[in-house]
Amino acid sequence: MSTYEHQIEIEAPIDYVFAWGIDPENWQRAMPALTETELIETTDDGERYRVTFNILGRSLSGESVFQIIEPNAHTVSVMEGSALTEETHYNYTETDTGTNLRFVAEFEDAKSLFDRAVQPVFKRYMTRQYRNHLQTTKELVEAEYAVETVGVPQ
Repeated sequence: MSTYEHQIEIEAPIDYVFAWGIDPENWQRAMPALTETELIETTDDGERYRVTFNILGRSLSGESVFQIIEPNAHTVSVMEGSALTEETHYNYTETDTGTNLRFVAEFEDAKSLFDRAVQPVFKRYMTRQYRNHLQTTKELVEAEYAVETVGVPQ
């Protein structure tokens, strides 16, 4: 299992950051590698999506179950596809200046010979993608929160 961990401080209240983060409309905005998100079903346990990622020039699709584990604190998404199995956790913690967002992703290790051969490249790529994902999330949330609370500068 390969694990990726990143965290970032966002200058906005935890309830705002959490609401922004659970809105599927924002997922592709914050993670450009996510190219398609389609809601399949809503159940008592969460929402099931068909998702497609473009990673290193390869299109990877699968089904993902998204759950709110604890409101304003923790979400998890488990994706299973033919070429990729991933579990991602977002943990939200209130701070003096806003919200600390901690992201942890765990991937099942590559099975095919080709995937094992490119795994070091994949790991570097995903480390960069996830770091950029959190930075983009921070920038979008802070900008949108400022507009909502202060208004658009005249």
